[in-house]
Amino acid sequence: MVDPASDSLTIDSRSEEETVSIGIAVGAALQSRDVVLLSGELGAGKTRFVEGMTRGIGSSAETRSPTFVLVNEYLGRIMLAHCDLYRLSGPEEIGELGLDDYLERGAALAVEWPVRARGEFPREALEIHLGFGEAPDDRVLTATAIGDAANRLLEAMRAVTGVGQHDGGDR
Repeated sequence: MVDPASDSLTIDSRSEEETVSIGIAVGAALQSRDVVLLSGELGAGKTRFVEGMTRGIGSSAETRSPTFVLVNEYLGRIMLAHCDLYRLSGPEEIGELGLDDYLERGAALAVEWPVRARGEFPREALEIHLGFGEAPDDRVLTATAIGDAANRLLEAMRAVTGVGQHDGGDR
């Protein structure tokens, strides 16, 4: 059954800077307890997207991949917890990261490699898959929003890219 509060969008990004700009729009729209799940191959631009989100919340901190530390915190108008689950062996390890604690404290979450802990995140989330395009710097971002909060973030992506309401198709 299709969730009436879900929608999707596909965006072609032609540069790393454009991917960061889309992330800035999402970060500017982020509110407390929002969840953004980022998937894609290594080098697809997940951390660059989070760099934009970090700028969008008003943080000047340098965004780094949390592959080895697992969680980085960025403070701006809200806290953004940036998690990379690549090194986790399964969902049982996610409890040790305290992601629920971040949400309870009002942080927003950006999670790379969420497939490593499928089912451990709130149902309402903006899921973004970053894939490679034709040219070396091209990326294809496919975003699916489930729930009102995620749809708000999806609308921010639409606004910054000028992609129409139904260009990515509804789900």
